[in-house]
Amino acid sequence: MQTLKFVSLMVIVLVAIGVVPAAPLAQSSSTSSVSVDFGDVQRLIPPFLFGQNLQTVERGDQILRSDGQFDQELLEMLSEIRISTLRFPGGTAADYFHWWQALGPHSGRPKQPSGNPNEFYVPIVGPEEFIKLSTALRAVPFVTANVGTGSSEEAAAFAKYFQLRGFPVTYWEVGNEIYFEGILDTGFVGPPPDVYARKVIEYASAIKKEAPFAKVYAAAVIGPEQADSFWNSVVLSLAGPYVDGVSLHNAYFPLWGYKPDRTVPSDHYLFTAMLGATKAVERTLTVMEEQLTRLGRLIPIFVTEYDGIFYADASVEDPVRTHQRNPTLGAALFNASVLQIFARHERVHGAHHMALAGPHHGSLIGIDQGVRVRNPQFYVLREYSREAGHLLVNATLTPGNATFNSEAVKGLSGQTNVPMLDVMATRDPGASKYALYVVNRSLTNTVTTSVALQLPAGVTGSVSVLNGPDFASRNTADNPNRVAITTSPFDQHADFTYEFPAHSLTIFRWSR
Repeated sequence: MQTLKFVSLMVIVLVAIGVVPAAPLAQSSSTSSVSVDFGDVQRLIPPFLFGQNLQTVERGDQILRSDGQFDQELLEMLSEIRISTLRFPGGTAADYFHWWQALGPHSGRPKQPSGNPNEFYVPIVGPEEFIKLSTALRAVPFVTANVGTGSSEEAAAFAKYFQLRGFPVTYWEVGNEIYFEGILDTGFVGPPPDVYARKVIEYASAIKKEAPFAKVYAAAVIGPEQADSFWNSVVLSLAGPYVDGVSLHNAYFPLWGYKPDRTVPSDHYLFTAMLGATKAVERTLTVMEEQLTRLGRLIPIFVTEYDGIFYADASVEDPVRTHQRNPTLGAALFNASVLQIFARHERVHGAHHMALAGPHHGSLIGIDQGVRVRNPQFYVLREYSREAGHLLVNATLTPGNATFNSEAVKGLSGQTNVPMLDVMATRDPGASKYALYVVNRSLTNTVTTSVALQLPAGVTGSVSVLNGPDFASRNTADNPNRVAITTSPFDQHADFTYEFPAHSLTIFRWSR
């Protein structure tokens, strides 16, 4: 067995938008082991795991310029990623969106409520813009029907519009997070589950009358501490025969960037909570799958929004500071681990990352001082989307002493014994390409790992590492490559030992 030494990045002082990131922490080492059997196939990795949201607000997360034209630089950058499905109109605004008011010249479109109190916007990203972007990206459309302020007749007319445009939409979602009551103090009160179930039946029947091939997804919910969901039980018991799947938002973490007592801890505390929350994501998917089995509904799950994110609360912290945590390496590593979790769960057939561009989320593309930069999240989705249609194979992790604990934030308890490493292995159906993905979720520890695998003779390999000076690193106009991928040859194709650096994604690829 050969030991391959990792050369640490030099620590540099970073100043970005007037905020100094947390000082890098001294690294220590832990040990674990990984065993891969490329012959033991678990499932086909669904292409729809690598989807993206397109919101109607914020000019489609900056996809349209202020003059209403598509931002060609953003389109060229997005074309590097295999975005398989595009969800529209995305997020809270979907339940206030009237599609027929978002047609025609931009100057003639009336303002619509965004879902935030007393906030209105002009929907310059409407059905036609959605059609154009989906076509440009060769992405399958996924539409959220307005249940909050719309009707089943309006949804049916929307489906008919797409049909007449020669752009049939197969995938439909009945409302966005409709289970919340009194969301954002807007006055809109979410229905109880039996009322929503009747809505699902109405919408599914109306949509399928215009598009008989449509697949209709009902909103499901499971909290990080829940062992079951009353909402899901009622909705699926009543409307189950009318739905083809469920949509879920179980992978927004840690969401709140402060402790239960509303004090803001260190970035190390917060990002440890974020990466520890991947354990909650895995648990909630298991609970959801068990509930579907118990209810006799062996239907697919679409996670229609996910992101490693800190949500701004101006009463606790300056929102500018909160938002700066989102397009970071640490948040991108959360997304990497989440994609691996989705791949492991057989009922998960698709997922949509939030959002395309802009300063507030862990967007794929950041816009800083007018400059477009690839955020760490961009590299994560780009690299994982290469696995669409490949085969997930058995990869067994023995954590050893490479585990960590996290502390509580609002809405999420502390997690214990979280493995530092998260692993995923794949091969293509023709057995000519092989890959091993390893996320090191520890912010401080390198993990010395023995890797056992057998590959055919004659393969050639490479190793790619996504990392930066520290977990809070992000790319800016002044330094667009602070967090980037480096690739080098890798000649091992049997057992080896490797040191996985802290806060990193490492990808081994072999081909013959």
